Amino acid sequence: GYVMSHYRFPGKRLVDAVLDIPIVLPPLVIGLSLLILFQTPLGRAVEQVVPITYEIPSIILAQFMVACAFAVRTMRATFEQLNRRREQVALTLGCSRSQAFWLVVLPEARRGILTAWTLAWARALGEFGPILVFSGATRLRTEVLPTTVFLELSVGNIEAAVAVSLLMVLCAIAVLVAVRVFGDDHLPDGLQ
Repeated sequence: GYVMSHYRFPGKRLVDAVLDIPIVLPPLVIGLSLLILFQTPLGRAVEQVVPITYEIPSIILAQFMVACAFAVRTMRATFEQLNRRREQVALTLGCSRSQAFWLVVLPEARRGILTAWTLAWARALGEFGPILVFSGATRLRTEVLPTTVFLELSVGNIEAAVAVSLLMVLCAIAVLVAVRVFGDDHLPDGLQ
């Protein structure tokens, strides 16, 4: 997000368009695209080193592909709204670019970072389609909460499906409450 908001580079528009793809595509299509990608010679070469398809890394990759674009977009908007003058003052006062980023920019972007993390986490928590296609729904192997609901419903165990669904709701509520409690309330007055 920071690079997209602060720097001009060749291919920036292409990168910007590529970042929009996971947002506009149905998640199921993202899972299918990943599955096809790992059937290419390059994908098979990667699979020889690190098994991904229908393994735990495929869950992480599928969730990342869906949620990352939302986080990057949120972070870009956050960094674009920050006052760049503070970063410039830090550079003028002798900070390196890295120091200015870590000591000035990131603390200022704290609320946006928290929002991006929450949005990405919430999006990843509920992902079903790409995980089902790319990782499968193998009990105790590639099972995540949404696929557990699917597996329980497929055998007619509605009570277990409802219980897992409630667990997902409770997780979401807990994270949102934590964000509210530890978010804005714990910022010094000057940073809110």
